[in-house]
Amino acid sequence: MRRIIQVPEGVGPDMPGLHTLSMDETVWEDGYSLVIDELDNGTLQTFWKHYYGASAEMVIAGREVAVFRKEIMAVAPALSGKPAVFEFLLALSRMCARTHRENHSLHVIAD
Repeated sequence: MRRIIQVPEGVGPDMPGLHTLSMDETVWEDGYSLVIDELDNGTLQTFWKHYYGASAEMVIAGREVAVFRKEIMAVAPALSGKPAVFEFLLALSRMCARTHRENHSLHVIAD
């Protein structure tokens, strides 16, 4: 399981009560070929490339959060035929909007 955690400045991602979005392995698998094969290099492609281990972990902060959201919204319509992936991307987009608005960062944790 991968978790995306919205983290305020000065707080660690292990603090209880932070807003978290889980990414099931099936969502990752179902969206993999479109995100990896069809997109130019970017934050979304880097995010999707690995599911396990340290290579799957990352921090997205500052202006990069807004860019990440734009990439998500650009690819989401192409994945509308895969409801679980589409719903995950919409939830992640909403999380990005809130993170950017509150000047927080996103921490991607691979459990």
